[in-house]
Amino acid sequence: MQKLLILFVAIISCSFKPQNISNEQVIFERIEYIFNLKTKIGNQIWKNFDTKKFDVPLIYYTDSSSYVANPPKKFIQKFQPFFVYGTKNVKIYKTKNRIDNIPFHMETSMSSGDGAENDYNYNSPFMNCSSFEVTSKIVTDTHSTEYWTTMIMHEYFHGFQFKHKAFADNLTANIATVSEDSLKNIYKNENWFSQKVNYENKFLLKAMQATTTIEINNNIDSFFVARKDRRAVTKQKLKFDIDAYEKTYETMEGTARYVEYKLQVLFATLQPDKKLAASDSSFHDYEEFKNYKIENDPWLYTTGKSYFYATGFNIVRLLDKLGIEYKTRLFKDGQLSLEQLLLTRKR
Repeated sequence: MQKLLILFVAIISCSFKPQNISNEQVIFERIEYIFNLKTKIGNQIWKNFDTKKFDVPLIYYTDSSSYVANPPKKFIQKFQPFFVYGTKNVKIYKTKNRIDNIPFHMETSMSSGDGAENDYNYNSPFMNCSSFEVTSKIVTDTHSTEYWTTMIMHEYFHGFQFKHKAFADNLTANIATVSEDSLKNIYKNENWFSQKVNYENKFLLKAMQATTTIEINNNIDSFFVARKDRRAVTKQKLKFDIDAYEKTYETMEGTARYVEYKLQVLFATLQPDKKLAASDSSFHDYEEFKNYKIENDPWLYTTGKSYFYATGFNIVRLLDKLGIEYKTRLFKDGQLSLEQLLLTRKR
């Protein structure tokens, strides 16, 4: 059986014991808040993100229960959850027990392949998230509900990607046999590789800072020359052609990071959710985002072990800068990548 599992946090403290959330109403309001944010993202950041066609069920985990928003019939038949709360757009069910014993969740999951047909998420992505209380213990800089939701939207965007059949088919047929960790490990263990990646990314950042068309194109040209060289060296040294895998994961993670970042920017323009703020002590009325600058979060655009998140994010920003339309094209064509779109720029 072949599994696809996109993880935001790779290190899990198995000894951690999450605390109960006493006010169940806060859970309902947080889930409703998440769905309201999806609508705002669909209106202002990525069109169709919030449409029913691309809707992905949400599983919200406490230490004792799982709350499921808008589950399909297969999930209801398998786990027999009971209805606990509903609005026009969100129907929330609760399972008698947690559906698994994994201590921390922040991922979109989808199973596929022979033997997986009985899985609740077989060819059907689910967004899985731990409560704010649990998440803040694991990801220690999670200090507000708002920041917690930026992680959720990153992962939710993977669900949006997987709901595009062409993209999901390409991923399961051609890419899933090589995980993201394979690329991360090369970056971590091969000094020459990480140096070359960092060198490429510098050209993307210079292109972002450039003010003339000539300067922008020169830096992008240099980026592609450096990238071609690195991939050739990688194939020669490691006997591993990373071209297709890198393009796919860069596209998948770069766009998800872009949505995560744009939500932080959007918070500065929104009115706070008064209903949630009244009941959720971790809700900060967007104050922390009023003076937000990307320079305060260099992890977004600088390379590290998960280098393709940053290079993908920087390419997306360049596409915005160059006025290249990509949001209506990506994922419909399962093999179209950010890299290929950047090559279509006007000279």
